[in-house]
Amino acid sequence: MMITREKVLNPPGIRSARGFTLIEVMLSVLIVAVAGLAIIAGVLFSRHAMELSKQRLAAMSYCRQALEAAQTNASIDAGSKTLVPFNTPGLEIRATVTVNFYPINPNGTVNWNSPLPTAPGAQPSLCKVVVTWTPSGRLSRPQRVSMSSIIRAGTT
Repeated sequence: MMITREKVLNPPGIRSARGFTLIEVMLSVLIVAVAGLAIIAGVLFSRHAMELSKQRLAAMSYCRQALEAAQTNASIDAGSKTLVPFNTPGLEIRATVTVNFYPINPNGTVNWNSPLPTAPGAQPSLCKVVVTWTPSGRLSRPQRVSMSSIIRAGTT
């Protein structure tokens, strides 16, 4: 009697296992589910990061406008501004624009202790513009963008 490879692998009376077991199917479903959740989380994080970047860009634009107005001695439009969220077009986010002028000492240091109400005429000063806002969403925290420049009011 000759023993073949087929008889060793599949002895008589035992059926060959040619399908997937329930554990294998459950494991593959679990792997696909974890991968799917990771992709969804990545998309949501990217969308949130894009929204925050758009709001920062608008805040930087407000800073630049205020610095330009301070340099040309134009009226500075400080106070409350609006940031429109990219993901929620009907919603408006309030941003606060603050403009402060600080005198520059003769030795070149900035006197941070005594802010000026307006830019001094011929004397150089540091103009600091700060835009603060809180994005929409329950996990959002307050955001802040600031720019500063040494200016001499009335010159371009």
